Amino acid sequence: MLSRVVLSAAAATAPSLKNAALLGPGVLQATRILHTGQPSLAPVPPLPEYGGKVRHGLIPEEFFQFLYPKTGVTGPYVLGTGLILYCLSKEIYVVTPETISAISTIGLLVYVVKKYGASIGEFADKLNEQKIAQLEEAKQASIKNIQDVIDLEKSQQALVQKRHYLFDVQRNNIAMALEVTYRERLHRVYKEVKNRLDYHISVQNMMRRKEQEHMVKWVEKHVVQSISAQQEKETIAKCIADLKLLAKKAQAQPVM
Repeated sequence: MLSRVVLSAAAATAPSLKNAALLGPGVLQATRILHTGQPSLAPVPPLPEYGGKVRHGLIPEEFFQFLYPKTGVTGPYVLGTGLILYCLSKEIYVVTPETISAISTIGLLVYVVKKYGASIGEFADKLNEQKIAQLEEAKQASIKNIQDVIDLEKSQQALVQKRHYLFDVQRNNIAMALEVTYRERLHRVYKEVKNRLDYHISVQNMMRRKEQEHMVKWVEKHVVQSISAQQEKETIAKCIADLKLLAKKAQAQPVM
């Protein structure tokens, strides 16, 4: 009897399940049209950080909300119980020792999840936050390095744009160096010409002095040669007489 009730309930809800939309996260659509055209270039929505609500640790809340308008509040429970009883009465599923083991394992897993799920989740979240922090730090370091490279490139571009100032300075330096070299060579030429002129002047002065000395010696020689012994004696006597006359004049003058 229960099997026939379950079959009729399943037959009644099958069309609505077939035409149903997405039930929620973790629940597949009843029908889904496969994409046969070009893929869409729209951005993919991000995955939810937390899962949807579930009942009994397995069944999504959306499944119950979907069946409430059609079967009422007890409909999902009656549907599940009927399916289980149908499978057991028709021996579609035979209870074996493995079933007891499976129920015990599932119960143990449910207990572990209920007891330690929150702490394990916090530990996993902490590890995830640490990894995210490390990735964010690496990201910021990479962004900083890239920004430094961009700033360096901009500074280099600014230097390249001002390179004409450098060329102007180099041209001015070259012109000044050429001017300095030119003036040094002019000063060297001036010194060489002055030295040559000084040399010629020194030669001329020396020649003139030698000629004067030679002329004086020649005149003295000929004057001495022209004076005879008698003239020399007369000249000496005259000089002595002049000296005596000067001495008498000096004695005759009164003493003041």
